Amino acid sequence: MSNHELKRAGLLWQMIKGQPGPRSLLTSKERNALSDHYEEYRSLGADEKRTISRSLQSYLSSSRPTWPAVVGIVGIILWTALLLYDGSQYPALGILRLHLFYMLLLANLSFFAIYFLDNLEIRLYFRLDLRPSSLLSSILAFTALTMLLATINLGLPYAPRKLDPFHYSLLLVGVGIAPLFEEIAFRQWLPSRIGRDPHWLGHLIASAIFTAAHIPDSPEMALYYFLCALTLALLRIQTDSLLWTFLVHASANVAIVIASP
Repeated sequence: MSNHELKRAGLLWQMIKGQPGPRSLLTSKERNALSDHYEEYRSLGADEKRTISRSLQSYLSSSRPTWPAVVGIVGIILWTALLLYDGSQYPALGILRLHLFYMLLLANLSFFAIYFLDNLEIRLYFRLDLRPSSLLSSILAFTALTMLLATINLGLPYAPRKLDPFHYSLLLVGVGIAPLFEEIAFRQWLPSRIGRDPHWLGHLIASAIFTAAHIPDSPEMALYYFLCALTLALLRIQTDSLLWTFLVHASANVAIVIASP
């Protein structure tokens, strides 16, 4: 096999290695060799990666699923209707409405973000990876992120538990789904445009933009947001997955809301 084909095989192996069927057909030496070829693929430049990825598309479905775009469009319509209803029924909500509906807007944008990922990216970065190292890294990241978010949560202008059931439900939906958009944007799109895998500089720049996007009200809060972004970036690099960063981010958000007084 040519070097091009070996790297393509390594990329394909990375997508399916969690399935017991393919693993049982290969020896340990063959699995290690395929993992080495994937690491070689990761070290390539963007143009070479694109060439190999496109050559692999023939093995995957060529049609992009339309359901994320449909869900996103329907969601935007519902979001607009809900915003108008909330404004008429709860005119004194103030900054809380801004926070809630910003999170719900990001949740809707998550589906458009999925739509604009190609099939290869979806299969590669949203595969279920149950390796012990990935599980341990995710548990550690969840612990660190929860501690950071608990500190950030002290500065919120409202107490989640004092919300009425309607707005409390909106808050849970928003903080549970919005991280999907943030992970695709700040742990894939932005860093992948800068440097080579694992895109250390790209992740640092994306973490800084992530921090600024949350509009911290003090240098201390900015540091906490940056550490949150850095924790998720390290998890992204360690697991080579967006699924785990999303699950950890969403779980930490929901846990903090539920645990808040």
